[in-house]
Amino acid sequence: MVNHKKLEDEIQGFQKIWVGGYFEGDPLDPLTKSTYAPFEAMSVLHATYLRCIKPYVNHKTIALEIGPGGGAWTKTLLPSSEIWAIDAQSASHTNFYSYIPRAEKVRYMQVNDFSCTELPDNYFDYMFSFGTLCHVSFEGIEEYAKNLKNKLKPGANCFWMIADYEKYNSCVNNFYDQDRFFKIVTKRFSLRKTLGLLRIPYHYFSNNGPKTRPPDKDDFPSPGRWYNAGLARTCAMLKDLGYEVLDPDVGTCLRDPIIHFRKV
Repeated sequence: MVNHKKLEDEIQGFQKIWVGGYFEGDPLDPLTKSTYAPFEAMSVLHATYLRCIKPYVNHKTIALEIGPGGGAWTKTLLPSSEIWAIDAQSASHTNFYSYIPRAEKVRYMQVNDFSCTELPDNYFDYMFSFGTLCHVSFEGIEEYAKNLKNKLKPGANCFWMIADYEKYNSCVNNFYDQDRFFKIVTKRFSLRKTLGLLRIPYHYFSNNGPKTRPPDKDDFPSPGRWYNAGLARTCAMLKDLGYEVLDPDVGTCLRDPIIHFRKV
């Protein structure tokens, strides 16, 4: 039986507390203070998994990953019925199978170009890439986008992390606002005093901190180079190819954009 008096007292109890409205923190500020400290910090990688992988990958998924490397992200895709991972390096070079169990549903393929001819047509309903296309020229990214379109099923959700110098430089220029520790501590002390308390010479920190990136001078390939594909340019290219850009940047990484797009 419902105790109506108890429930009435419960509701009335709220009239005596939180005058002015309870304010936990600003949900739009990625570094807002809240009562969840010290439990409020979350890795960019885990936040990306929660936003870009967990809602879309299940036992029915046929997933394609570009640039699995050592398999960190591949492991998050293991609930899929099939995982196809393509990489410019061999599995022995990346030690892929030291981290990912050998299973019939996991296929690792070393590729020598951007043609994607090794992949079946109209097959994949999910695609993911993180930390790979930032090392690929815009021309290479465009080739992937063109050649992968026929490999995807209509409605396939795709997530690509790319490099965008504008976002990166904004992050670097606002370093002390982006770093949670400095944001909190420097509200009370000057930056020089904060570094002094940490016994870090100010000149050392300022000279060795993250640096902004100047515009690309050329497209000449070099091992591990970080290319400026550019968010606006990449999204425009995807749209021109007939993809639907659902979110130009999912926002889980303050430094690099992750594009959510779909094959129509």
